[in-house]
Amino acid sequence: MPIGDPAALFVMTKKYRLCISPKDIALVLDLSPRQAQRKYQQVKDAYGKARHQQLTVNEFAEYYGLPLADVIERL
Repeated sequence: MPIGDPAALFVMTKKYRLCISPKDIALVLDLSPRQAQRKYQQVKDAYGKARHQQLTVNEFAEYYGLPLADVIERL
């Protein structure tokens, strides 16, 4: 595509999810589903989240000291 082409403006970029689930944590950290659920609850407790509140990918990465780009890459 030439640079001046109007179609170049509509190049799709990958969209990332805002929230992370225990299943995602199992994939990222290579854990069993139950262990991932415990880690999920541990982070929620640390941030004082209520039962109905979700955990964000950023909060998860920050809590465990993982680079955000690496976490997103493995999702």
